[in-house]
Amino acid sequence: MSKNRYIVLLNDQNQSSIQNVEKEFSVSITSSENLSKENRSFDIIDNYNAVLYKNLGAVVVDDVDEHQLTRSLIDNKSPIVYFEKERDFFPADEMVLIDGLKVGVDQLKNKILELEDFIRKKPIPQTSLTELEWGLKAIGIGETQFSGKGVDVCILDTGFDVLHPDFADREIEGKSFIEGEDWNKDPNGHGTHCAGIACGNVRNDTGKRYGIAKDCNLKIGKVLSDSGKGTTGSIIDAIDWAITKKFRIISLSLASPVKLNEKPSLLFEVVGNRALENNCLIIAAAGNDSKRPSLPVPVSAPANSLSIMAVAAIDNQMRIARFSNAGINAGTGGNINVCAPGVDILSSYSRKNGSFGNYVLLSGTSMATPHVSGLAALYMEQFPEVSAKEIWELLESRAKPIEGLKYRDIGKGLIQAIH
Repeated sequence: MSKNRYIVLLNDQNQSSIQNVEKEFSVSITSSENLSKENRSFDIIDNYNAVLYKNLGAVVVDDVDEHQLTRSLIDNKSPIVYFEKERDFFPADEMVLIDGLKVGVDQLKNKILELEDFIRKKPIPQTSLTELEWGLKAIGIGETQFSGKGVDVCILDTGFDVLHPDFADREIEGKSFIEGEDWNKDPNGHGTHCAGIACGNVRNDTGKRYGIAKDCNLKIGKVLSDSGKGTTGSIIDAIDWAITKKFRIISLSLASPVKLNEKPSLLFEVVGNRALENNCLIIAAAGNDSKRPSLPVPVSAPANSLSIMAVAAIDNQMRIARFSNAGINAGTGGNINVCAPGVDILSSYSRKNGSFGNYVLLSGTSMATPHVSGLAALYMEQFPEVSAKEIWELLESRAKPIEGLKYRDIGKGLIQAIH
């Protein structure tokens, strides 16, 4: 990725506007409708070529002078209405905190590796084996007959391990937006875990259920690399693809921290609204930067956009997760909409060099988000004529307040299945 890569919003996409931008920045613009498996955006974008994501009205340009963009912004004849520099996104789970500690802290390396190994191998309770994992019980999945049948759910993450035994009979469509890495492999494991929560069913070994929308159409977009890093460009590329494919739900278990009183990105506000206009609901993780109870921090991007549903995490004692971000930037945008189970969540996982099994317990707003995405698929099956915006409203109106917890932390409350 270029250090000077920008995302530019246009007020229209007519031929004269495109030509105006091409001339102004000396680039050739390719529309996303011309992208394919052989002709991908990361193969195209360079100093002389840009990509227009037609569903979003956004152009990605490389090696551009920010002063030139600013001049275009104040020029009444320019079609440019907003721009922002590309930013980095990461999975919204506890393992990212560990990865951050590794950098430059050699003396703690062994302790960190022990902690990482402990989290990955955290004992899976066997003494009180029940039919449903605790998170599914908490949201009332056992009482509904719906399974997400016919609903397209798109998980934008680190990819998916298609060899996982629980998904052997599933037909899965996917696309990679990370150069040199395949969508149908997941050395990281994060994407497979999130997809399992939203779209899985039962464990291959014990028959215990951990997934929600077992009969939905699972779609995968790889927007985070195997090392767990992605950019604005890869994410909006994938969202444009998902809208073109008419997928109904986009699940984003990723986040980029924002500062106190920082306004939401207009780019993602437009992206979320364009999705809703195309009957697609984007659901995103609130982020894991808080150190509760003393230091809650604002909802991360892109969940802090008003047009994207923001999800906080709770534990099995119905307490707000210590890491879950809060709606403390609500004055400028960035409130929590709902909460979902996000601590010690069991789901499918990629086998890594034979070191781990097919399942692992992870914690994060990353884990809470696919609970909401899976439940949204059940709602869409139950109410096939209802719009994505109305499904959002239903999820909020059916959510259950939790005594003692604040609106800023859990929004309307814990999501619930309709019986």
